[in-house]
Amino acid sequence: MGMNKTKSIFEKNLFTLLEKKNYHDITINEICDVAKKAKMTFYRYYKDKEHLLAEASINLVNREYAEGYNKILAKENDPEEIEYQSILITFELVSKHYEQISNLVNKGDTFPLEVFKNALFENYQKYIADLINTSGYDIPGNFISIFCFEGLYNTALYYAEQLKTNKNKNKIIEDNKKLCRLLAKGSLDLAEKLKDI
Repeated sequence: MGMNKTKSIFEKNLFTLLEKKNYHDITINEICDVAKKAKMTFYRYYKDKEHLLAEASINLVNREYAEGYNKILAKENDPEEIEYQSILITFELVSKHYEQISNLVNKGDTFPLEVFKNALFENYQKYIADLINTSGYDIPGNFISIFCFEGLYNTALYYAEQLKTNKNKNKIIEDNKKLCRLLAKGSLDLAEKLKDI
């Protein structure tokens, strides 16, 4: 079995365990048992559980975001629609993995959650850089990425929590679509204004 396939098995099983258990309660032995791999194999690829989480988060986010983003680019060429659907992807990704994200926090220790959040931010930063490069805007991508991401991420968490707890899920989904539409329009309007500065 190849290295990538073996690593993919470890990554998938970590996220499977995170659906049910807190990250701090998951042991390397348990990850190996579920993956049906020897502990020695685990240490061939990872220093520790945090190293696995970092790689698993980056690969999961990159794969899922890239799949969605590529589908958008294949059928859309309107910048506002691309922006709108890209923002929706972020909300969907966070809500899809809400249980795992929640299980990364334990008794005030947020380091594992920061690992996942950094993977999401890294991907978002690539998207913003791509948007800036293809649109011809002469604006600093890092400033915009940081400014936009924090609000987007926290709102996505709120959305995921509302989907989980609110009985009227259809209203939450529709409200979120309106918000994403507004954010997409606002992002492009802001980019236009910055272009003229």
